[in-house]
Amino acid sequence: MSSSTRIPTVHAPHAPRHVLTPLQNWLAQNAAAGVVFEDGQEFQIGWMWFRIGVDSRGTRVTAPKVGAPSLFYVDDCSEALSLIAAQQSILGKFGLEAADCDCRQTVLIVRDLPTCSAPFIDRLSYQMDGRSGWYIGAHDSQLDVMHAENLKLVPVWEILSRRPELGPYLLLPPTWQVSFEGQPVVMRERQVILPHAGRVGVARAAC
Repeated sequence: MSSSTRIPTVHAPHAPRHVLTPLQNWLAQNAAAGVVFEDGQEFQIGWMWFRIGVDSRGTRVTAPKVGAPSLFYVDDCSEALSLIAAQQSILGKFGLEAADCDCRQTVLIVRDLPTCSAPFIDRLSYQMDGRSGWYIGAHDSQLDVMHAENLKLVPVWEILSRRPELGPYLLLPPTWQVSFEGQPVVMRERQVILPHAGRVGVARAAC
């Protein structure tokens, strides 16, 4: 396996600076401390997993291709970092800390979700055993969700490729819901919650 003590480069020409700069600083600090970056090495920032690439092109960070139906890694990290920024923005607007969720986990969905036009998400629990704790249903579903055969577990990344509007909300904690019947409506225990007036800060996140 190839390895390098060089600072990995981050190609992200369209990423917000407030998420790109902390990542670059973290990489530089680790390199200065003597960390050896190996090809295929992975690290997590919030919801997203990144991967180090070391080859003839140098030492660099790669990211999952946002919008792809399965996880594969590309050199341009712009979209992945932008999604992290969007998730942080939602948490900041509602004054929340992130509840752990992972882009490699699964979500429980109603089986006819692909044919529905009014989805909603409901965080039922914290992550456990590869499950994110999210349920994704639809206001216009024709199935009875009280019957287990009408539900299934699918990779959250697969759902995100079909429903990108869900992505910014996936770090909300249990008891929170978001309806996407029209404009997104954020709720806690089925009660509508409005963003804090004037609050658009970034919730805490670390590499």
